Amino acid sequence: MSFIKLPCADFISILNPIARLACSNKKSNGVLEFARILITNKGGKLAAYASASNGGQSMARRIENFESDIDMLGEDKEVLLSGEKLLSIVSAYTSFDANEPVKISWDDFSENGGLITAKRSKMKIDTADPSAYPAPPKLNAEHSVLTIPLKRLQDVLVQARGSVAVNNSTRPAINGVNIKLNCSAKAISLTATDGYRVYDNKLDVTNSKNDFNIVIPTKLIDMIQGLKVSDASELVRLRCDTNSCEITFKSTLIRSQLLDNKFPDLSELFLNEPDWLMDLEQKDMADALGRLSAAIDKRLPAIELLIDDETQETHLRTVQGGKTLGEDYLKSKVTLKPENALSVNLNFLMQAVANVTSKVARIGQHPKDKYLVIQGDNETSRMIVLPLRT
Repeated sequence: MSFIKLPCADFISILNPIARLACSNKKSNGVLEFARILITNKGGKLAAYASASNGGQSMARRIENFESDIDMLGEDKEVLLSGEKLLSIVSAYTSFDANEPVKISWDDFSENGGLITAKRSKMKIDTADPSAYPAPPKLNAEHSVLTIPLKRLQDVLVQARGSVAVNNSTRPAINGVNIKLNCSAKAISLTATDGYRVYDNKLDVTNSKNDFNIVIPTKLIDMIQGLKVSDASELVRLRCDTNSCEITFKSTLIRSQLLDNKFPDLSELFLNEPDWLMDLEQKDMADALGRLSAAIDKRLPAIELLIDDETQETHLRTVQGGKTLGEDYLKSKVTLKPENALSVNLNFLMQAVANVTSKVARIGQHPKDKYLVIQGDNETSRMIVLPLRT
């Protein structure tokens, strides 16, 4: 009987995301519903890994502290464990002490072919033959490399994700976030749109090689967000070619296919400075929009902004068929009063204001196309929201 034994804390922290990824496979590809445990022996040096894949993304995590029946002369051993059952056992073992040993053992590859034990607890688990498990995508020899603090990348990606399209079949590229690396400018730009709003931001980078222009899927974004940061300076490495991307952080390796990189060119939207209309307290604006979200037409959550340069106030009004459903007022530092009331989707405006991290939120309007531009004070990110009417 082969086995691997590891502390309960590692059993939970390492195998929880692995089991979840195995459970996320919705295509009923039997082998991808399993998590893989691999114990390698290279020159007498043992190493162990846990991995899973959903077909488009894969994750591998190194198991640092473990015991195994493999000796210095033994061969590599591996097994596939039912992702669904493994996730249930991981959840069940959270009550054990962090240092309590958890043993995973298996005799063969079959239903109930494995056993997971801790203290006096014994749990049977289905196993499968790992020889049928697909190899993850590998990068081309010519690829790009980028190193950046993970926390900075996570902060920007979580903001961009709110503007990503959902299952757009005619323009699949906008179902992800466009990332462009410009090594000479020492910067990356991140852009997302669903056709009705745009998120755009830039981050400075110091360590990069070979420009790239890629579109990463939301599933990869969610996996990046799941990485645990203990220090804001901790670095993550991205390696990309035209088809796939590798994310390396500490003992975790994530691989993902990329979306069609023919992302629409939205640079013209940011060529000209907008007409800045007013500055508001970000918190006051977010709070007012939150209150008004309780009084909207669910089918078309429209909100009108009537800017008064004499009273230095902004009148917020949710409407349905010309009738007022809710209203609020905000003190504003008005610099330019627009010709007409501004009418936009309240949910889109809420998301844009929520992305502002500074104390002050600036709202502007494109002089020709009349779309709204929302930006924080001294921030590099800009959000665009298309008007419902002009």
